Formats: sequence, C-alpha cells, structure tokens
Amino acid sequence: MPGSFPRTFLFMLSGPIIWAVHFLFVYTVNGINCARPALDGVWMGLPAPLWIIVAASLLALLAMAAIFLRLRSRMPRTACPGFIPWLAGALSLLSAVAIVWETLPVLLVPACA
Repeated sequence: MPGSFPRTFLFMLSGPIIWAVHFLFVYTVNGINCARPALDGVWMGLPAPLWIIVAASLLALLAMAAIFLRLRSRMPRTACPGFIPWLAGALSLLSAVAIVWETLPVLLVPACA
C-alpha cells in the first residue's frame, strides 16, 4: 500500500510525533520523581530517572532514524519526487535536535531543584 494517504502522512510526521511522545515521557518521569522522592533510586552513582530519560532519548532517536531509513524509498510518486522524503527527513532532524535539547538539562540540572 505505498500510495495510501495515512501512511504517507504518518511518515512525514513521524519525527514530530516521536518528539511529542518523548516530551510527555520526560515530564512524566520527572513529575513522578519529584512527587514521590521515595521511589528515586540510584544506579552507578546517578539517579535512576536520569538513566530512564537518557535511554528514552536514545530510543526515540533510533526510532526516528529507523522509520526514515525504512520508509523513505516507499513513498508514492508525486510531481516532485523527492519532496516527501526531504520533508520527513527535515522534520525528523528538527525533532532529533529538540530531543537532544530536552535531554541536556536532565544531565546538567537537578530534577526537582
């Protein structure tokens, strides 16, 4: 089904959708960590929420790259053949930058300060 609209639309917006889910996840983990400090654990000298958020960030970046690499050649032919993969790649790259910028404060600032 290479020409279906929902598939093409989801491919183009996969980066921002993954970014939004990651953003919600980071705030959820930090919210739970600040609301329930008794649940805070330490692993290898660092707080467990930090590890969870860093792992989620890496997973989000890998998911964006995998979706883009897998689907970029399966898009329908249009009048401008490279536009849809270019747009999806640009949005995924912008979302990857946003994910990195969301993750850096976790490494630099205490969660509940």
